[in-house]
Amino acid sequence: MSSFKRRVTTTPLPGSRPSPYNSLPLLSTGLSSLDDLLGGGLPLSSSLLIQSDALTSYADLLLKFWVAQGLEAKQEVVVIGSALDGEGPQGLVESLMEVDGGQVLGDEEDEEENSEAKEEKLKIAFRYEGMKQHATTVSAPTPPKGTENDVYCSLFDLTTTKQLRAADRARLTVVDVDELSEDPSRPPAEVYEELYKRLESIITEKGYLLPEDGTKPRKALRIAISSFGSPSWGPAAWSGLYSFLHRLRPLLRRSACTLVSTFPLPLHASSPTLLTRLSHASDGVISLTSFASSPLSISQFPRHHGLLSIPKLPSLGSLVPPSAKLSVLRGLGGGGEGRENNLGFRVKRRRFVVETVNADEPVGPEVEKKKVEKKVEEKKVEQKVQEKMGERETKVRFAGEKEAPKEQPRRSVSSIMHKQPELYEF
Repeated sequence: MSSFKRRVTTTPLPGSRPSPYNSLPLLSTGLSSLDDLLGGGLPLSSSLLIQSDALTSYADLLLKFWVAQGLEAKQEVVVIGSALDGEGPQGLVESLMEVDGGQVLGDEEDEEENSEAKEEKLKIAFRYEGMKQHATTVSAPTPPKGTENDVYCSLFDLTTTKQLRAADRARLTVVDVDELSEDPSRPPAEVYEELYKRLESIITEKGYLLPEDGTKPRKALRIAISSFGSPSWGPAAWSGLYSFLHRLRPLLRRSACTLVSTFPLPLHASSPTLLTRLSHASDGVISLTSFASSPLSISQFPRHHGLLSIPKLPSLGSLVPPSAKLSVLRGLGGGGEGRENNLGFRVKRRRFVVETVNADEPVGPEVEKKKVEKKVEEKKVEQKVQEKMGERETKVRFAGEKEAPKEQPRRSVSSIMHKQPELYEF
């Protein structure tokens, strides 16, 4: 019997595309710039942890892009959270963005882009005016030809709100963790156990487990967890958070499901090693640091609202993350200089954009602290130099030079009359 097998072209899952690095199916995060940092998108059967800060809700905004892109690609989405955290999971679903109606830039953003282009034009010499300018971000997503019904990455408008249709609500599953722990006698750690069982039943009953014969599933499932492990989830031990992600990871590997969760790190400031442990149980980690509490950073980077760093990148099916070869914003591959770019983000009127920050300018809170300390030291040194120069002027004189006569203090007539009244007796 011949061992010849006919090669058949496999169609990707709806709303996904194969990776150009290792052909693994990828899901879009809803932002083309963030997809570029991840190497084209988030790999199927992986997990991503977004570290948020205490003063802003940029991490929740990224989570909304993830959920909105899933509904636009006609994929089922599971949203998990607590009603006590901000708007809650139901509020997050009701405040999703709508896809842009076709106009790429609004009038206000168009004027803003034109003014920035004019400023850059004034800074460069006329001989370089005709050259192609350096791009700070990736272009807006454009769907390939012949894929009108299969959307990978859409362009969303932050000024609009998505009107959920009946088909959209049918693809949504909202899980409130407060309903999982209604029994007050139940230990808080069992909330994560009940949540794991709930996810396992959803994945199993809806047919998202990968078949044993190696065939691909028919669809993909997106999971979004808002404010994972916040105090509103209950006073569970930190080991419960790690145990939940550690148990969920092999379940994701055996299914066509991808997880994106936000983690409020400032609420766990007493445990600095917790993020490190959770990073080991996740495939990728993104950290957002806003400039809301740093006036010095706002003056230094007026165009950006914060910095974005990626402590860990997903690398399923490869030893090196595909982002090192495929990412344009990072600047490591494609003939780069081998030096990674600094990344920042800004929220425009209608867009959330991840851009490169000027590499010549130092970034980070530690650099700001060093700058302030350096200025204080420079002032102290300047004062000491001035004091020494003043002492040297009084001591150094040329040889043979006579001392300058001392200026006699002026005496008023009243003081003389008081001390020597006999001089004025006539």
